[in-house]
Amino acid sequence: MPHFCSKPGKDFDWKGFQKHMGFSDKELKAWMDDPAKFMGAQKMCSPEMQRKWLIVEVVKSHGCANGLQVGDRLYFKGIGNLDPERSSHWCGHNMSFLPLIQDACHNLVMQGKDPNTLFPNHYSCVDTTNRYGWGYVENKAYVVDEDDLNKF
Repeated sequence: MPHFCSKPGKDFDWKGFQKHMGFSDKELKAWMDDPAKFMGAQKMCSPEMQRKWLIVEVVKSHGCANGLQVGDRLYFKGIGNLDPERSSHWCGHNMSFLPLIQDACHNLVMQGKDPNTLFPNHYSCVDTTNRYGWGYVENKAYVVDEDDLNKF
């Protein structure tokens, strides 16, 4: 299911958000009564956020047992929802830092900052070392607007 999307502010579709989240009336009220969640939901579900794509790309690869190659990518709409049709095959070991990367990019956008200022924006696969692992894989994370997605 795609992420819920609505205009922020007085036109925010709280009933649509409630349905998407599976919240009871009591849960929705508690959410709306929390100032951080009240504003956060509107930012996270905004068209602006949902038009941002997190791309995680293999930038170095040598000896990966799962065959990851330079240029393999994962695509996440709204910085959080995997698009399996655009994405390459991927090894679970190479995903271990993705929740941290996603959260950091989300938080930068929520604060009105450029998510591409994330530092560090590279990470390596946890299953790769020269002595005990399977080769070496390095990844770079970056965020693009949907209008620029087909440039990659």
